[in-house]
Amino acid sequence: MTQQEFEHTLLRMRPKMMRIATDFFHSEEDAEDIVQEVYVRMLKRGWQPDDDLENLLIRATKNLCVSVWRRQKLRETEQLEGIPEPEAYHTADTSLLQQERCESLELAILRLPPSEQRLIRMKGDDLSLNEISIQTGIPKRSVSVMLSTARKRLLTILETKNYDR
Repeated sequence: MTQQEFEHTLLRMRPKMMRIATDFFHSEEDAEDIVQEVYVRMLKRGWQPDDDLENLLIRATKNLCVSVWRRQKLRETEQLEGIPEPEAYHTADTSLLQQERCESLELAILRLPPSEQRLIRMKGDDLSLNEISIQTGIPKRSVSVMLSTARKRLLTILETKNYDR
């Protein structure tokens, strides 16, 4: 394949490559960048006379789309890591909402049977199932089941706002 045939094939395949990249990024500008980058890479790489240039161009376009997308996602993730935690943006409203949630949760916990209240509070103090089992004398498996039941009841109470005595 001569240089002229190569360039002719590139020009003929351009609309199909643009369609692939546009479908991927939903942006004509991004698609144009992808197609141009594929052209540059193919010109640098060269070609062999027995290469199926059309399939090679399509595969290169798809692969480059995926690579660019991954780089963009990585960049977005890195940018998120630099954002301060939400606590840095607390306002009076968010503090008031948080206080109301805590009060609602406390009222809901008081609606549970005393044994479940105790387990929920122990788990809330970041005790492990093993530590709760040792302190209460209840087998670890039973503690797990009882906590699960207590959480479900607590969730029902909170969802129905049935925490007023």
